Amino acid sequence: MNWRNLILAGLTGAAIGYVVTKKQTEAITPEKALKQFKEKARDHYTISGAWIMVNSEEKNVHGLPYSVFKGGFSNSSPGREASHFEFLIDASTGSLLELVQK
Repeated sequence: MNWRNLILAGLTGAAIGYVVTKKQTEAITPEKALKQFKEKARDHYTISGAWIMVNSEEKNVHGLPYSVFKGGFSNSSPGREASHFEFLIDASTGSLLELVQK
């Protein structure tokens, strides 16, 4: 293997490493976070409407700092009064951090 191939392989590896690292540190979009949440929540709730804030904010959840999206949804079943919930989703991973019935 000559020097040219060695340098080319090194630069290619560095570029791939940069792209992978950049992709891992990007926050998810609020729309994607809401979609993921609704897909998981459908097993337990009948969601008739949902919303999510477009801008993330810094918040302590259980004593730990997170960048979060705030959102909410209405749970309605035929013959029952609608109940309303609010949630916090981690803006980096899309994980549900808090769900509270209002």
